[in-house]
Amino acid sequence: MREFGELLRTHRIGAGLTQQQLADFAMVSVRAIRDLECGRTRSPRAETVRLLAEGLRLDDESRADLQQAGGRTAGRAAVAPPAPAGPSGLIVGREAEAAALAALLTEGSREIGFGAAPEGRATAGRLVTVTGVSGVGKTRLALEVAGELHFRHGWSVLWHPSQTTPSVDDDQDTVLVTDHRPDPRLLEAHPRLRIVVTALAPTGLPGEHVFPLGALGDEAAVRLLLTHVHRVRPAFRPEPANQAALMGLVHELDGLPSALEFAAGWFMVYSPQHLLERLRTNPLDPTSAHLRDSLRRSLSTLDSQGQDLLVRMAEGDDPEPGRYLRELCVRGLVRRAGTRYEVLSLVRAAVLEPVSGPHLAGGVALTGPC
Repeated sequence: MREFGELLRTHRIGAGLTQQQLADFAMVSVRAIRDLECGRTRSPRAETVRLLAEGLRLDDESRADLQQAGGRTAGRAAVAPPAPAGPSGLIVGREAEAAALAALLTEGSREIGFGAAPEGRATAGRLVTVTGVSGVGKTRLALEVAGELHFRHGWSVLWHPSQTTPSVDDDQDTVLVTDHRPDPRLLEAHPRLRIVVTALAPTGLPGEHVFPLGALGDEAAVRLLLTHVHRVRPAFRPEPANQAALMGLVHELDGLPSALEFAAGWFMVYSPQHLLERLRTNPLDPTSAHLRDSLRRSLSTLDSQGQDLLVRMAEGDDPEPGRYLRELCVRGLVRRAGTRYEVLSLVRAAVLEPVSGPHLAGGVALTGPC
């Protein structure tokens, strides 16, 4: 049997999470995760194992393996709120989006109320799909709002990474957060249930409200970048000499939270000015392999017309508004810039970067990593 720490680290890396991200998702300290992975702690508490399994979004088999490695039986545990409580759990620059998503869900509860849903209203306002490019923070936003609904309004929260049927309590308002296409019959069977799906694209289910999540604005992106930088260079301070470089960095990284977090690690060896030069040479170079692969998976889900339009836009074409342009915007691959539309810098680099294997014109791999 594999050691718990080794198995935990394998699952974390496989999920593309840093220790800090897993700590945020699982409500476990970074130090605890570090001690477990290094083998300094060999007998984690059952509650810690459960929280880590939830944060990693493990399926039933992987969850059982982790519990067994930790010396725990694989019994079914109640699901706890997945998001951190209090100010430490707040996400930078997403206050407006968090408030809007919470309003969508709570308005649905007021309209439907307790008891059977009115005819024709079984899913209206109760299924929200948060869409956007990989790395934009869809899951983090959903977890933040779920935690807010639990701690402020007493809602039950289900964090549901697997495709098995969740157990829903019909006596209270409940929000289910999932990254799978949900069974629409859940909403018909449970009138007080709301579902938040995090996905690259809409599910297409009846009654779905699509909630596109775009990149962070410049000011928020700089704040988030500095938050991560201070974890590796606590003494770093923005000043007039590096302000332009910091702004250039967030532009080159499209304000994507995961890209900003990974790039912050390079501040240990680069000045902001030198890192910006490197980014301008190859925007994908200082980002993680996981983000590269995730971007390519985002692109590979487009149909041929959407792929063709994206390639043409990456090469400088200025398209007319239409269905496929809207689809690219909903997926967060393209954003509005004044009166025009532009492809995100990292997406353009992923489109134009040559790769091996099946790909579309411009170099986008159509198959994700095995």
